[in-house]
Amino acid sequence: MTSIDERIQGGIYGLLAGDALGVPYEFHGAADIPPLDQIEMAPPAGFRRAHGSVPPGTWSDDGAQALALLASLLECGRLDVDDFGRRLVAWYERGYMAVDNHVFDVGIQTSQAI
Repeated sequence: MTSIDERIQGGIYGLLAGDALGVPYEFHGAADIPPLDQIEMAPPAGFRRAHGSVPPGTWSDDGAQALALLASLLECGRLDVDDFGRRLVAWYERGYMAVDNHVFDVGIQTSQAI
């Protein structure tokens, strides 16, 4: 039987792996996505992937922001919007929680809010 901590850890791993798996396919319509048996961290040859300069297996802004929220919750013991906000700014400005400290995509609303 797994403990709650192991389940949480598994959920975080799943979030990051799923996010990284989706990065190359972002901004494509459903008809453009390869068949399920061809979905990999590195898309099939000839597929024009989103974020072509980003190494396969890199999580996106979604994963980095989830990690920033988790770090804030762990440090503060509760939701502290000021602390979380500072971490979001650190992600945006310095790549906090981003793979290799590299922010390669920021949504329009996120950019405006920060």
